[in-house]
Amino acid sequence: MQPDLPSLTRICQTEEAALRAIFSDIALTFAPPFTPKIRFKIAHLLDLAEPHRHALQRAHSFHLQSPELRALPMHAPERQYFDAVLRHLRLYPAALARLQTALRQRLPLFPPAPPPYTPEAQTLALHSRTWDHMHSHLSPHPPNLYHDAPGHHGDLPYPTTDFLRYAMAARRICLAMDKNAAAFLDVGCGVGLKVFQAAELFARADGLEYEPEHAAAGQAMMQRGGWPSAQIFQADALTFPHYGDYDVLYVYKPMYGEPLEQMERHLTTQASPGTLLIAPYLDFTTRFETLGCTRIENFMYMIRPLKTLPAILKRAVQVGCALPARPKNGYAEDGFLNPLHLALRRWGHGD
Repeated sequence: MQPDLPSLTRICQTEEAALRAIFSDIALTFAPPFTPKIRFKIAHLLDLAEPHRHALQRAHSFHLQSPELRALPMHAPERQYFDAVLRHLRLYPAALARLQTALRQRLPLFPPAPPPYTPEAQTLALHSRTWDHMHSHLSPHPPNLYHDAPGHHGDLPYPTTDFLRYAMAARRICLAMDKNAAAFLDVGCGVGLKVFQAAELFARADGLEYEPEHAAAGQAMMQRGGWPSAQIFQADALTFPHYGDYDVLYVYKPMYGEPLEQMERHLTTQASPGTLLIAPYLDFTTRFETLGCTRIENFMYMIRPLKTLPAILKRAVQVGCALPARPKNGYAEDGFLNPLHLALRRWGHGD
């Protein structure tokens, strides 16, 4: 006998509740490092979910034959409910595929660069060249090596594709340190293009700039570009008192000579233990150890490194590279898959 529509609704709601409880358990279990014990537990929970998924599919199939449903208008709550059930069922295979990939995947913090002259390498080169032109266009003064103030460099651009490699690695390490709302600061940010990019990766992205005209131009760009919470403020890096408020610091030759070394001492003394420092210039490679820093890889360092750094880095390679999710209309995160979507997103494996 064909179940009536209220009975089918109750069956679907019961099966969805069971699936949601199982995926809540999976979300609690899903955290790197993904040991064999964790993978076994998640596999067991997925096995428990399968009968409920089949029951939900069967109930949804029955509703398609219901004369009551066919008689309902498109915007009736009952029809919308069963449409939502169908969306969740269609999302199920892709969500499980992302979960299985995340459990197996190991991504180096710095993937190897593509071979020169390949399409990918040339695309990256074009990307950097375009951003350099944008930097020149936005800067109130042409980029120059030396500033009028002694010891200060002018507004110098650093290749944006290299910066993004470091910024992505820093985000993954922060997630591995359970810093879900990491704060980023560009020391000597110029017009703030790196801050603009970092705002896509970090919960908070700020820029410190010595030149008032550059700081004002950068803050105006943040407002126009949709990052009203990002700040670019005028300050002197030699006396700035809030380095300890940030989890990631980026410094690219805002000064030279003794002022640069003075700024490095001030920054590393003030920063909290475990703060990540991106300093892509050769001078720093000769003195980072005397400043209490440990090199993680290339030009990335940790200030007063934590004893757990080896475990953090082991965990970081199991954190994904997915960008933080922007607000959506909601349907993709609704229903019983919501806990899994949130857990995948939490560890950089979501959509």
